[in-house]
Amino acid sequence: MKSYFYDNESDVISLDYLKEHNVLYFPMDREKENYKEPLETLCKERGYKNRDEVKLSKETPGLEDKLKIFFEEHLHDDEEIRFILDGCGFFDIRDKNDKWVKIKEKKGDLIIVPANMYHRFALDESRNIHAMRLFTDAPKWVPINRY
Repeated sequence: MKSYFYDNESDVISLDYLKEHNVLYFPMDREKENYKEPLETLCKERGYKNRDEVKLSKETPGLEDKLKIFFEEHLHDDEEIRFILDGCGFFDIRDKNDKWVKIKEKKGDLIIVPANMYHRFALDESRNIHAMRLFTDAPKWVPINRY
């Protein structure tokens, strides 16, 4: 994972800065037999009872329409948890000063974006991602758009 201010990729942001904004990062081993136990422990500790997986690629029907929805600035009334199983994408979050912070996630990265934090999501140039989504209740993704 790499994070930086949106307009300056060389201005790398620390994990402590993300923690100050209640954004949590957990590096996971990339192989299922190695990440299963730490993932289950995290789910138990944080009350994540459900999960699903999402795969997006250039071959995904309606990909561009889906990406437009994900890139619209929004928040959720619950945490947004993503564990990247393959591929790469970007979460852009608003910090306490309303500045964009870009977080690049790749295979093995797990990020927790807190409830009620404005953010958006985009794929990298490969246009490929396979992510596990974790939920406290039934799987749902309901954006509350900013404007």
